[in-house]
Amino acid sequence: MNMERIGRIAFYAGLIVSVAAGFVNVGPMAVTGLMVLGIIVGLLNVTGSEVQRFLTGTVALLLAGFVLSATDALGATATTVLAHFVAFVAGAALLVALREVYAVTKAK
Repeated sequence: MNMERIGRIAFYAGLIVSVAAGFVNVGPMAVTGLMVLGIIVGLLNVTGSEVQRFLTGTVALLLAGFVLSATDALGATATTVLAHFVAFVAGAALLVALREVYAVTKAK
């Protein structure tokens, strides 16, 4: 099984777990699992040319998730789904951002 396929499977698994967590009461292990899946996605799916777009999208998603959760504009289930998806994307963003910071400081 090639790495691209593993990354794609990790993305779909994270998406499915995020949605399922909105309907089922899950514990903190699910959030940890989502962050690990996010790290796998960030490692395998985000290439050098996609870093800026990915991080910009991540910032927008995190901001939207924070605002929508704080204002309770969505229902409880949708807010929970969004919170779990944010945890998933945050794992990927952390790895991609660290990798980019390393690349920038290494180049100078």
